Amino acid sequence: MILALDFETANPVCGSICAVGVVEIAGGRIVRRFEQLIRPHASCRWFSRFNIAVHGITPAMVREAPEWDEVWALLAGRFEGATVVAHNAAFDIPVLAAALRLYDLRFPELEFLCTCKSARRAWPELPNHRLDTVADRAGFHFMHHRAGDDAAAAAAVLCAMMQERNCSTVAELADALEINLGRLSPAGCVPCLVRPRRKKRVTSHESD
Repeated sequence: MILALDFETANPVCGSICAVGVVEIAGGRIVRRFEQLIRPHASCRWFSRFNIAVHGITPAMVREAPEWDEVWALLAGRFEGATVVAHNAAFDIPVLAAALRLYDLRFPELEFLCTCKSARRAWPELPNHRLDTVADRAGFHFMHHRAGDDAAAAAAVLCAMMQERNCSTVAELADALEINLGRLSPAGCVPCLVRPRRKKRVTSHESD
């Protein structure tokens, strides 16, 4: 299963989830979408003005929302064994891990790919590789910093890159772009890393 994931947080604390968006991808298109406001864990329930300004979620909006352990009970089965994509996975995957730790929940076994790193390799000509820029390149228009929309945008970017590179799996795309998939498991987290590209060796004939 391929899932696109996006979190919004209440403050700079990694596990302070206040919204989640999850999109399921099959056959090169979005087939299912889930979005939920979340009441952050009691240890990090405060909202920073900066974060509110970014995503517009306020304490009042999540007062009656479920906490992460309730939401994860609905999602865990989808994530086990899945391949997950996120735009800036270096943010979203640690947020997931931190929230699971806060509630003493078991980590799933999954692989993940960062669509930001992938887009830098796939579309180096773009002026930047922010989600709105790469989504526009993929022909997808959305409301930025809404968890469901951001997850859908990451999904659209993934599908566009896979189609352009003629890849049938996320692993094939990662290999084509010379990126190592990250991995999350009960043993911990291995980040998604871009492989250094080897410089072309110049022969004596070419240097003449």
